[in-house]
Amino acid sequence: MSSDDERKKQGLISLPPELVEKIFLYLDVEDIARLSCVCLAWREIANVDHIWLHHCMERKWMRFGLHDNILQELPLCKPQSNVSNTSPYFRLYIPKETRLSPICRWKNVFIRVLHLFKNWDKGRYTLPLTLKGHKDQVKAIDCNRTCIVSGSEDNTVIVWSLSTGSKLFDIKVHSDAVTAVKLKGNMLVTGCADSSVRVIDSTTGQLAFSLQGHQGSVDHLAIIEDFIVSAGTDRTVMVWSISQQKHVHTLRGHVDEIECMAHSGYTVVTGSWDKALMVWDIRQEDAVQMLHGHREVVTCCYCTEDTVISGSGDSDVRIWRIPSGECLQVLSAHKAEVYCLACSTDVIASGSSDSTIIIWSYSGSLLHTLTGHLGVVRCLYINEFRLVSGGDQKKINVWDYRSGKLLNTIHRNPTRLHKMLVTDTKLITASPETPGTVTVISYW
Repeated sequence: MSSDDERKKQGLISLPPELVEKIFLYLDVEDIARLSCVCLAWREIANVDHIWLHHCMERKWMRFGLHDNILQELPLCKPQSNVSNTSPYFRLYIPKETRLSPICRWKNVFIRVLHLFKNWDKGRYTLPLTLKGHKDQVKAIDCNRTCIVSGSEDNTVIVWSLSTGSKLFDIKVHSDAVTAVKLKGNMLVTGCADSSVRVIDSTTGQLAFSLQGHQGSVDHLAIIEDFIVSAGTDRTVMVWSISQQKHVHTLRGHVDEIECMAHSGYTVVTGSWDKALMVWDIRQEDAVQMLHGHREVVTCCYCTEDTVISGSGDSDVRIWRIPSGECLQVLSAHKAEVYCLACSTDVIASGSSDSTIIIWSYSGSLLHTLTGHLGVVRCLYINEFRLVSGGDQKKINVWDYRSGKLLNTIHRNPTRLHKMLVTDTKLITASPETPGTVTVISYW
């Protein structure tokens, strides 16, 4: 190395540390990576938390280093020795003998999240892990950071380990099909065709208590603070106190079976075969608003504190303002039933039995029509980074919904699907087949 090169390197290092760090904040990550390779001193300058925290904040990746700690994320299966370009496994090579200081926490977070996002974008995932144990169709699934729960027509609930796929508990306390499951912390709430709501400890599999009151199957559940909210084929919504283990009140208004339910805070919205939506504040017994406009069953809904989005068998998506009940937009472009919705802060995605997904703005503009499914688009998931869609013919697609670009298709999904959950690192589906199975695909 020439003396001029050496002087240039020393020139930067001789600047006040505060100024050097300020300069590094103006660099993109590629430049920082290149500079870190120049010499040990420059690598140490770049290996500080606040530089990498800055880049995580710019990309909205903060949560991966806070409550969703990616540093503790483990692969679903043991990595194979012959890791190929299609493998999602993360490996950080650190020589046994090195003068380098350990990678700082937020640089470590940044590297891992970047790897995870490339896996999603490029379609790098594990071979699907199929969880077998039910004797009949799986009707409902939910998950948290440690386990998956599945409820079936065989009257059982199975709790599976999310990290290994092993069966933890086979819960047999139901007398009919399990039609809804919901997890919050260690609490598992189930809805059953025998009209009961049950509360179970997911860490032991033991029944804590049961709630009786419905006159039909309990098909929809929500856990809101100290309340359980249940909706069933008896056309009612029931509110229960968890701490007091008792019924609080019954919300009546629908004249046909309830098909969908959503909530935001204490606001609950239900859609029904009576073509109407009801908006409730679960702390009071009377409805906040009844929303009329759809010409067929309301198949799906979503809500925030002041907005309701609904999809219907009439092929329309509607945007409503609450509590006024005003219909702000009617979004008409689908050619068949709207089957599912997913909403972010800036767009609405609707999936239909016409095999398309449409991306809408909240002002009512059609932004993109996504084609690539065969048959019904049954499930949608959206976050600030991507859209995932599941449909007939075992098809699962991952999209950049801002550009409308298809990023990849999951080609190794082993079963048909009718339920789907998506976490930061995993994609979980339930099959409508008999006997029912749960499939886990890991992007980590």
